[in-house]
Amino acid sequence: MNTNQRLILTFSTLHRVLAAELALRESGDKDLRCRPTPTPPGLSQSICGMAIEIFDLEQQDKAIQFLSGRKLEPSGCHLIAD
Repeated sequence: MNTNQRLILTFSTLHRVLAAELALRESGDKDLRCRPTPTPPGLSQSICGMAIEIFDLEQQDKAIQFLSGRKLEPSGCHLIAD
């Protein structure tokens, strides 16, 4: 995988971003390390200005499944090249 890529999960509201970040941090799963980040330019206008970056690109499916199980499914999942 390209090391200059970032895995960005977008959400419709800031509240959902913060709830998803908290859920991921409290999961106790070190594979799901994340941080809030400004939404990169050029993504949909229907999302808020913040997103979550998942540090391990290979954990995309695991992160989405985890969040979906907590009714916090992202509105988008994007691999962004830096």
